[in-house]
Amino acid sequence: MMGTMTSLPELRARRLIAQGLSAPSRGAAEAARWMLALQGQTYPAGIRALSLRGPRDDAAVLAAVGAHEIVRAWPQRGTLHFLAAEDVRWLMRLCNPRVARAQAQRRPGLGLTEEHVAVARAALQAELLGRELGEPLPRPQAYEVFAAAGVDPGDGRGPHLLRAFGGEGEVVQGPKAGAVETFVHVAKLPVTQRELEGDEALAELGTRYLHSHGPASVKDLVWWAGLTVAQARKAVALARDVVPLTVDGEEYWMGQWQEGVGEQELDAALAATHELPAFDEILLGYGDKSLVLPERLRPEVLTKNGLSWPFIMSDGVVTGRAEP
Repeated sequence: MMGTMTSLPELRARRLIAQGLSAPSRGAAEAARWMLALQGQTYPAGIRALSLRGPRDDAAVLAAVGAHEIVRAWPQRGTLHFLAAEDVRWLMRLCNPRVARAQAQRRPGLGLTEEHVAVARAALQAELLGRELGEPLPRPQAYEVFAAAGVDPGDGRGPHLLRAFGGEGEVVQGPKAGAVETFVHVAKLPVTQRELEGDEALAELGTRYLHSHGPASVKDLVWWAGLTVAQARKAVALARDVVPLTVDGEEYWMGQWQEGVGEQELDAALAATHELPAFDEILLGYGDKSLVLPERLRPEVLTKNGLSWPFIMSDGVVTGRAEP
């Protein structure tokens, strides 16, 4: 089904509005919930990205992380994201299976057997379940837990195991202890996990991604969630309250609420200049970066091997790297 025709500048404006960058008005946890998951491989950059979409106060975001309302985890693509605490389990279980299969293929090269993995998993979960919420497990101590269980964490095995367990829906990162990452069991979080699976989980994913990131395409969702094309198509088909639109012959979808966005709001979104952190979701939230990132500027902002720097966006387009 072909939707309403629109222009590329309008698509850019609508994405800025959808992501809450044009007129942020949410609290920290609400912003995380709205975005569903937001790039967080660089801790300060992820905190800042949430702040810009919500309270405009990094300290408020850090407080929400400290209260375990927001957690840092590996919900998709094996990449760290910030997300609302109640969304951990269902999102990881939906998006992680392909990553888990790839991780399993790496284990022989690390000297890990599936028995090693099972022993390490049981030891880590027992340690985390035995701790109070205010006693998250620092990364070095997690490695000590593995070693005590007979699994050597050296030569990359420790990081591999923590990332693998972090994708299974039971382990997340808590607030940092200084510069040190910490870990918490999901069962200890002060929220009830949403229990979604199958089509219900796909519908939730499609709905929340398209409402917070739209206009976006099936290809964008494939990239963002790490799903198969068939899964992404189904997620879009099941998404609630979305409308299609067409830009340069390509089909996109957005939240139906955007039909109420007027020309004045669109113009204001494009008129604003934004200084955004490395790995910001306005770039990393979509498969096709070229709609907002000129190819000549890509080496300055987001390289193809995964390096990123803070950047400036004006008229909905990246204009260069931000000054440190």
